[in-house]
Amino acid sequence: MKRFFQPAILILAAALATASCNKKEPAQQIKSNGLPKAQTEVNAVNTVAIVDIDTLASQYEYCKEGMSALKAKQTGYEKQLHAKGQALQNAMIDFQKKAQSGAFTSQQQGEAAQAKLQKQQQQLQNFQMQIEGEMAKATQQYQQVLRDSLDNFLKEFNRDGRYKLILSRSGDNVLYADPAVDITNEVVAGLNKRYKKAK
Repeated sequence: MKRFFQPAILILAAALATASCNKKEPAQQIKSNGLPKAQTEVNAVNTVAIVDIDTLASQYEYCKEGMSALKAKQTGYEKQLHAKGQALQNAMIDFQKKAQSGAFTSQQQGEAAQAKLQKQQQQLQNFQMQIEGEMAKATQQYQQVLRDSLDNFLKEFNRDGRYKLILSRSGDNVLYADPAVDITNEVVAGLNKRYKKAK
């Protein structure tokens, strides 16, 4: 079940990709060879930004609390599953010992014990499917709230149209980025302030 609460990196990255500004593009200046001139360094810095997803996931309070809650839920389910599995294993061992020692006084008694064992095994399988479904649902809800939170924040954050593009950086997916375009701290601080007010 570990797959149910990965750090939501794809969710964060997808939400960041929705950020854009409403400013009109400035008219391009044309070189003598007919090709457009490159934008100035200042404009380039002001139109592109980078947010480090790993930092965001580890410092945004909603992510920290959400992941902690999911892990606690999974741990609880795993304990229940382990206990039920251990009980089934003990029952199977007991059944095998009785069958080998001739403890069952009749064929009907042995068949009844076997049927009970099969029912217990089916209940364990059903329980496992149930908790996997509940974990998937809880994870989906967490990710949806996270996506909505990021979407709404980034729209407000970039309302003045400072950035044409906000990119997500996770691991080494960005080969190089000038530190000047990294707005991770601003975004994390803004998200946490907004989250604190909403609680």
